Amino acid sequence: MSNKHWGGRVHGDGLCMLHEVTAEKYTVLHIAAEKGHIELVEKIIRRENTLLVSQNSMQETPLHLAAKSGHHRIVSLIVFLAQESGIGAYEVLTKRSIHGDTVLHEATRHGHEDVVQVLMTVAPALSVELNNASMSPLYLAVVRNSIGMVRTFLQYSHSSVVGPNQQNALHAAVLQSQELTSMLLDWKAELANKRDASGSTPLHYAASSGDVTIVKSILDRAPLAVYIKDQEGSSPLHVAAQMRNCSAISCIIDHCPDSFELRDNNGWNFLHIMAQHGGRDINLNRHDLKNIISIINLTSRKPYLKKLVNERDNEDNKPLHLASMNGNSEVILHLLRISKADTTLMNNEGITALDHAVSLSSFFLMAGAVATLAPYGATFSPQREDKLVMKNWKDETTKWIDRVSKNLIVVSVLIATIAFSAAFNVPGSYNGNGVANLRQIWQYNIFLVLDTIAMSASVSPTMLLVVTKAVSMRCSWISFSVSLIFLFVSLFTMQLGFVVAVIVALGDCKSAIKSIISTILMSFFTWTVMAILNIGSPAKFGTIRKFLSSTKKQTQTTRQIAIQFPILASYVKRLNLFIFLHLFFYIVTQVILWTPMNK
Repeated sequence: MSNKHWGGRVHGDGLCMLHEVTAEKYTVLHIAAEKGHIELVEKIIRRENTLLVSQNSMQETPLHLAAKSGHHRIVSLIVFLAQESGIGAYEVLTKRSIHGDTVLHEATRHGHEDVVQVLMTVAPALSVELNNASMSPLYLAVVRNSIGMVRTFLQYSHSSVVGPNQQNALHAAVLQSQELTSMLLDWKAELANKRDASGSTPLHYAASSGDVTIVKSILDRAPLAVYIKDQEGSSPLHVAAQMRNCSAISCIIDHCPDSFELRDNNGWNFLHIMAQHGGRDINLNRHDLKNIISIINLTSRKPYLKKLVNERDNEDNKPLHLASMNGNSEVILHLLRISKADTTLMNNEGITALDHAVSLSSFFLMAGAVATLAPYGATFSPQREDKLVMKNWKDETTKWIDRVSKNLIVVSVLIATIAFSAAFNVPGSYNGNGVANLRQIWQYNIFLVLDTIAMSASVSPTMLLVVTKAVSMRCSWISFSVSLIFLFVSLFTMQLGFVVAVIVALGDCKSAIKSIISTILMSFFTWTVMAILNIGSPAKFGTIRKFLSSTKKQTQTTRQIAIQFPILASYVKRLNLFIFLHLFFYIVTQVILWTPMNK
C-alpha cells in the first residue's frame, strides 16, 4: 500500500493503516473482501466500519468486490455488520460503481447464483435498478443463460426486465434457449408484444434465428405479436423470409393464416422478399437456395398463398420481377413452374420480368434468366424491333476471354506435352525389336487412339486461342467456345487413356479392383464437370431444351432475343454439347473398363 491515508497523520497506535489506499484507491477491506478472507473482513469492519462505504477509483465498494468474486458469506456478513454498525444496509447496498452497477448487477454479470439469492433475500428492490447502460439484473441473467438466477428474479413480480435499446429480457431469451423463453412467457406473456428501439418484438428476434420451437412458444401465448411491425414495416414473417427460415415461415402461417397478407414499407409480402434475396450476387449458398425453393413450394401446398405470386409492391413489381433483377435461374424457374407466375405482367414503368433479365450486367446471369423465362411465355415490353440495339457485351466478354485464354493456352500446351510423352512410354514397354509388347491387345490400341485424340485436341485450342484476339467479336466468341470444347475432349480422352493404361497393366484383375478404380476416377471428374455446369450453366438441363425449342418459333420474344443477343443461343447449344460429351465419354469409359481383355 502507499503511504496515503485519509487522516493525513500517522498515529503510534497504527489505526491509520486501515485508511491507507493503493494507487487505485483500494482499501484493506476491498482487498480482504475480494480475496474472501471472511475473518479478516469482520475484524476490519468492527474496528473501522466507515470502510464499508469506501470506494476505489471505479467507485466500487468492498461489497461490490465481494459480490463480483462470488463470496456469498462475505456479502451476508457485510450487510449484517452494516446494519448492526448503524451505517445501514441500505447505504451499502445502494452504492453504485462508475458504470452505475449495483452489487446485484455485479453478482449477476459474473454468474454467482448464490450471491444473487442472498441479495434478493435482503434487498429484492435491487432487481428494479438499472445501470448506466439501461440493463436490469434480470436482463443480465438472461444474457448469461443462467436458469437459476432467472428463476430467482422471477419469484418477484416487480423485477425489471429492461435491457439496452429498449429491449426487454424476452428479446435476449429467444436467442438463448427455449427454457428461458418459456419461463419469461409464463411469468409475463405481455413481454412478447413489447418493441425495442427499432420497433422489433421478441418474435422478430426469434424469426431471425429460425428456432421454430421458440417461435411456436411465443405464438401459443401471444399470437397477436405476429402482426406487429418494426420501423421498416417488417413483420416477423418478413424477417423469417429475409433470413430464409422455411420452418419458421410455415409455423407462423400455420398459427396465423392471414399473416401472409402483411406487407412492409416497400409493399412487399414475404414472397417478394424471398425473390429479392435469391440472387447469386449476395453470397447465396446451396442451403439457403434450398430453403428459398421450399418456401416458394409452400404456394403449391397452401392454395390460399397463390395470390402472393402476382401481387404488386409499391412500384408494381411482382416477385418474378425481383427474382429476374437478381438473375437466379432456379428461383425464377420455381416461381414459374410451381407458383405459375404470370410472365407478361408489367410494373409501373412498363417493364416485364424479361426486361429486367436482359438488363443484368453479367452475361452468365442474363443467359440463365432469359433461357429460363423465354420457354414459359415471357414477353418484352412492346418496342419497335427496328429500334432494338444488340446488347454490347464486347467489353466484358473481351476482358473475360483475354484473361481466360492465357491460362487455357498454358493448359493446352501442357496436355499436348503429356500426350506426346505418353505415346512413347506405353504400358507393357517394348520388346527387343522396339515393338510394343501389348500391341495385340485391343485395349492397348484404344490407348493409342485416345492419346492421339488428346494430343490433337490440345494442339487445336492452342492455335485457336492464339488467333482469338485478331478476329471480330463474334468470331472471337466462336473460336473461344470451340477451344473450350476441344480442351474438354483432350482432358477427358487423356483421363480415359489413363484408365485404359491402368486396366492393361492390371491384366485380368478382380472386378473389385476395377470397380474401385472406376469409382475414383469417374467420381472426381464427374464432380468437377458438375461444378462447372453449376457455375456456367444458364439454367436446368430441361429448361435448356425448352429454350432451344422455343427459339425455333417466330415470336416477338424470340426475334428480340435474336436481335439483342445473337450469341445466346450459340452459348446454350455449346453447353448442351458439353453435357452430351460428358455423358458419352462416361459410357465409353465403362464399356472399355468392363470389356474382357483378349489378343
